[in-house]
Amino acid sequence: MWDGVKALVAQIKKCEGAGATTSAVAMAYVCIDTMTFLSLPAARESQGRADFIAWVDAYLKGHHEQPYQYRGLDVYGARCAVLHAFGAEANFHQQNPDAKKFGYHDGGKHAYNPAVNERLVIIGTASFLNDVVLAVEAFMEACIADADLRQRVEARLPRVLATFPFPAQ
Repeated sequence: MWDGVKALVAQIKKCEGAGATTSAVAMAYVCIDTMTFLSLPAARESQGRADFIAWVDAYLKGHHEQPYQYRGLDVYGARCAVLHAFGAEANFHQQNPDAKKFGYHDGGKHAYNPAVNERLVIIGTASFLNDVVLAVEAFMEACIADADLRQRVEARLPRVLATFPFPAQ
């Protein structure tokens, strides 16, 4: 049942391994959107900003030595910027002056110095992508521990994109 989720994580790793870092980052945001959808309360069928932010706050954790720790508000703004504008800023940032903007570098350590720019975080993509994979694993563990969450997630898993062999014509 979890094949679609496993395939999504594999795509992130495949993009990163091939040097397609920007594609891997975009897929990481798609992955978080997907996990948000899976975790929705039983009576809801579509996720929104608050759901995304709550999922990030619950599951996406950076290493304790990182100078920046993820906040759902910031990650949501970064998601909007990458997926809607292929940039570091989106309308969301204009409407939410508390949201930090993300720049990216291909290393591991995030860079954040509020004395230089309180609203800018330079995200180490290697760490971010690893942290997203760990967040998915933590979410899957939560599904094992929480029967209600597991039931909601398993009911939605068939709707997650999966690929399968198809005979050539």
